[in-house]
Amino acid sequence: MKIRKIRIRNFRNLRNIEVYPAHTTILVGENNIGKSNLLHALRLLLDPGAKRLESEISEDDINDVARSKGENNFAITIEIGNLQDHQMLEAIFMERIAKEGSETYVTIEGKYELDEDGIYNWKVQVLPPEGRHNEAVPFSFRMARSIPLYFLDAVRDAKIEMRATGRGALSKLLSDVDLEDVEEDVIKSIQEANKAISGNQDIANLAMGITDLLSAHIPGGQGDASMSVASEDPAQLVKGLRLNLKCQSDYRAYDMDRHGTGLQNLVLIAMFRHRISTAGENQPILAVEEPEAHLHPQAQRCLFSDLDKIDGPVLLTTHSSAIVELSDPLGIIRLTRNKQNQVTAHQLDSSKIDESDLKLLARMMRSGRADAFFARTIIVVEGQSEGIALPAFAEQIGANLDRDGISVVPAEGNSFSYILHACNEDHFSIPTVVTFDTDALQSSNNLLNEAYKAGSINEQVRNAGKNGSAEDRQRTLEEIGWIPVIPNFEEEIARSGYLPLILQVIDEAEFTNSLEVFLTNKSLKKDAHGVSKFIKESKWPGRSLKVPIARAVANEVENIRGIPDCFAMAISRAVSLAIGS
Repeated sequence: MKIRKIRIRNFRNLRNIEVYPAHTTILVGENNIGKSNLLHALRLLLDPGAKRLESEISEDDINDVARSKGENNFAITIEIGNLQDHQMLEAIFMERIAKEGSETYVTIEGKYELDEDGIYNWKVQVLPPEGRHNEAVPFSFRMARSIPLYFLDAVRDAKIEMRATGRGALSKLLSDVDLEDVEEDVIKSIQEANKAISGNQDIANLAMGITDLLSAHIPGGQGDASMSVASEDPAQLVKGLRLNLKCQSDYRAYDMDRHGTGLQNLVLIAMFRHRISTAGENQPILAVEEPEAHLHPQAQRCLFSDLDKIDGPVLLTTHSSAIVELSDPLGIIRLTRNKQNQVTAHQLDSSKIDESDLKLLARMMRSGRADAFFARTIIVVEGQSEGIALPAFAEQIGANLDRDGISVVPAEGNSFSYILHACNEDHFSIPTVVTFDTDALQSSNNLLNEAYKAGSINEQVRNAGKNGSAEDRQRTLEEIGWIPVIPNFEEEIARSGYLPLILQVIDEAEFTNSLEVFLTNKSLKKDAHGVSKFIKESKWPGRSLKVPIARAVANEVENIRGIPDCFAMAISRAVSLAIGS
């Protein structure tokens, strides 16, 4: 079973969004953007506790803009697909099943609107297949039970969830437990334990003292207080159960209250996963808000790997790049606000992106760049050096990349069209600023090819650039808004006042003699051009000066204050795109 599509119209801050979930769907976006509202909308349709949620619906749940336009209603629609693999589901939904190719699916819609008497009413129905004239039918209890949504809130109270009574997760797991085969032995053991504890003189004195004080208040003076380890009532056996956990073989098993919040979180999610694995013919959906809560990065990644293996749809909201970096790029849904302050949803369109780009995106995510999917703007730079220095440059000119939601993504060479393609309006719609080293244009058309593959230039422009000079190629890229770094990072910073610092790093690395020999052999001066040539062209097995130089520059920006114009321009443009000015 899978979720084919979700459409939400006029619910809270979700004016009109349509998304296509994957097997494991990751909802990302800034705080208060609507991720929780999207899951809450699904709960109104499918949560076993939906009746309680329905009682809390009000006109305030109708989108403000919709109400101002006279649209006094909201609707939530979900398509459940791959029913052909689940004959029980097909039988339950019968004539309401639609078909696309070999796949069968059903559409469930909930509407909150005024009825004929002018009273707001929430109604969930199964819609007929498109083109058929039969009526929608009510979403029955049997239908709801067949595709339940199990939800775990971001604010998790372990004490409530792990009680054997009430509406907690443990209570729901225990609801189907049958102790008949051990009931007699357990009751006998409890009776013996209660008898033993009552034999303690202090316990006996305590019970007798309470009995004496109560007897004057109980008719006939027949009260008899006693102390017990557990109730001897068979009906109370399950209600008295507690979940204990032993973390190491030589440790005691402790009640969950005694464990940390991170471990409690893992246990709660394990309980929900168990409910899904034992659901029988039912086909549950799991929705978890912020599964990363209280977990260190390695534990987050381990947990996500387990969640991703669940046999059924999983929807997660997260602020954790550790979780996103392991996800399928097609499973990421990014919520943002547009210029009209309306929430919009963005994801990769699988029909418009090829497999090679998806693999490159996944590799980028796993290399520690998953934060880019949370960004308001991305600055694409040539390599790691720029990634180190740009945040320091930004701070020096009064910008803050983290505050403004800007990620710096090193291209690690001249192959980055997949980033630009994934960020265009057909996909994640993340504004990008591109910087490029002009020395890469001297003998290569790679950058023109990347611009072409990203859809920034057409084939005619690319071919014209290929046949032109390096200056022609640079002009072509500048015309599409890319910012030239002339000729590379090291020479730009050397010209901006960092040459003495660069020479100091070279000396500390014991490469000064090599520098002198290189400059002499190449007939170059010890200036910005000559030193940058040495850094770029000299090869030392297992060593590079680029990163140490970038770190030194980042550490000394506040003192030297030199910011190359190209990077100042890239930062300023990124800030403008990020904050909308």
